[in-house]
Amino acid sequence: MNKSPLGRGLSSLIPNKQVERGDYKNTNSLSESQSITDRLLDIDIQSIETNPYQPRTEFIQEEIENLSRSIKDKGILQPLVVTPTDNSHYQLIAGERRLRAAKLAGLTSVPVVVRYHVSDQDKAELALIENIQRQNLNPIEKAKGFMDLQQKFGMTQELIAKQLDISRSSVANTLRYLQLPQSVQDALSQNIITEGHAKIIAGLPNAELQEKVLKNIVSEALNVRQTEQIVKKNPQAIQNQVSPEVKTWISKLSDTIHNKVEVRRKGKRYIVTLNFFDESEIESLYKKLS
Repeated sequence: MNKSPLGRGLSSLIPNKQVERGDYKNTNSLSESQSITDRLLDIDIQSIETNPYQPRTEFIQEEIENLSRSIKDKGILQPLVVTPTDNSHYQLIAGERRLRAAKLAGLTSVPVVVRYHVSDQDKAELALIENIQRQNLNPIEKAKGFMDLQQKFGMTQELIAKQLDISRSSVANTLRYLQLPQSVQDALSQNIITEGHAKIIAGLPNAELQEKVLKNIVSEALNVRQTEQIVKKNPQAIQNQVSPEVKTWISKLSDTIHNKVEVRRKGKRYIVTLNFFDESEIESLYKKLS
């Protein structure tokens, strides 16, 4: 396979010089042999179909609304990229957020760059490139995009990395997220945990422990460093961490009896340890409890 210009990103698709602006009603006058840098067109917004290889599955409505207001005020500053299908219709290659926002803004036509002879693999790669450059994909969406390139087009991790201009280890680590339990994938895609958390969880030996670690990260609000330290010391111990509520009660108990109180979990049980310096403190506590 010859290397395409995809690794250069969207700049390889968008004209970088003054272009003649056309009308969507006269698109047939543009020969398929012409370069995409020869002409910029306005086409009917209803004639554009979405990219079936779009890796992004979640679009934040507030962001679309903000972009829509900007388009109403300033117009679309960067054209969409499309490829013709049939019957004067086009398929979107890049720019789905702009397309959604333009529809919300009530536009009837949008500026586009038309690119011909685009393969399905190109569509998948370009959709990934656009989202990666704009940081619009969550890690699970990115991983599924990489998986599509592998399964549907037979691309190796090395080739994906080369085409997207990233490291092979980055591709491999991202693909590992798809092997995590669904609960962990959901937490990662919803930004409940970070990729740093996910990498630690991915290194654990089984799904049961991975889910227990996830629960502790969430309940204890553990950062990546805290999670790493606990797992490194004893990966089995993290499941027995004490909740913040129990810690609060232990602190109050310690203040009440004027002695240090410690607590730890063993399975479903809590083991509370009272610390005394002499027998008189034990006798004093007994009298208080009596």
